[in-house]
Amino acid sequence: MEFDCKDKVTLILGCASGMGAATLKMLLAGGARVVGFDNNQENMEETLEEIADEMPDHPGTLDVVYGDLTSAEDRARVLDLVREKYGRIDNLLYVAGVLDLMCPAHKCDDELWNYVMDVNVNDCFYTIRDALPMLLDHEGPAANVVIVGSVGGLYGSTAGAAYVTSKHAVLGLARSLAWSYHWRNLRVNVVNPGAIMTGILGNAMERWPDRDVMDEEGNDLYNVRGGVSLGLDAEGNNMMGDAEDIARTIMFLIDDESKYINGAQVTVDGGWTSF
Repeated sequence: MEFDCKDKVTLILGCASGMGAATLKMLLAGGARVVGFDNNQENMEETLEEIADEMPDHPGTLDVVYGDLTSAEDRARVLDLVREKYGRIDNLLYVAGVLDLMCPAHKCDDELWNYVMDVNVNDCFYTIRDALPMLLDHEGPAANVVIVGSVGGLYGSTAGAAYVTSKHAVLGLARSLAWSYHWRNLRVNVVNPGAIMTGILGNAMERWPDRDVMDEEGNDLYNVRGGVSLGLDAEGNNMMGDAEDIARTIMFLIDDESKYINGAQVTVDGGWTSF
């Protein structure tokens, strides 16, 4: 499935792997003018190699900025690039996110709490706030903000204290933005993934190798809702979603065909939250 986003200026935060990389490929296939931001240069280079191999003649353009979302200077640097090169943003996609290793509150120290809240909430807010002058008052179709949330924003039993709190918070942020700026031609929506095959858990374990939080207690918290699959495949493995499932949803939400969808949350979880 291809989406037409020809010449749409799109800023994507968190595009080196997983859902962000899948979305990046679809944007380029659709002809978007993409500025990508990520902190993982190794993963980004692998994704760029895949793009060169799989779609060498794509009609899009791409500038990549490496930096730390928790750095005000780095966030300003990527926005400055967009401002100087294009002067506007048609789509801002906040795909970046970190996990807390299912750490319950009594095991969540200040360092873990602050890091998860910074990346998942604070830096999301700062980036959107500072990008608003380039997002508002578009002529023609509305500009779009899409935030990747989580089923953790719908229930308390899907992860640890910091992650669940952060994902509830971005739902409130998106609703406030959608209400505040709908009259200035801006749409803001959230995609809530369920269990998706990405590297977010591995990234968390790599960042916190010495934390004993992914224990039986943490796993019990995660498994209260009984798993996340659509059943079993032919080999008896749980069927989980993939990054492309989320990327296609993001692409639909920024398409002009979804012009009346605003302030919504679209849950892509294989039915996990239906029981």
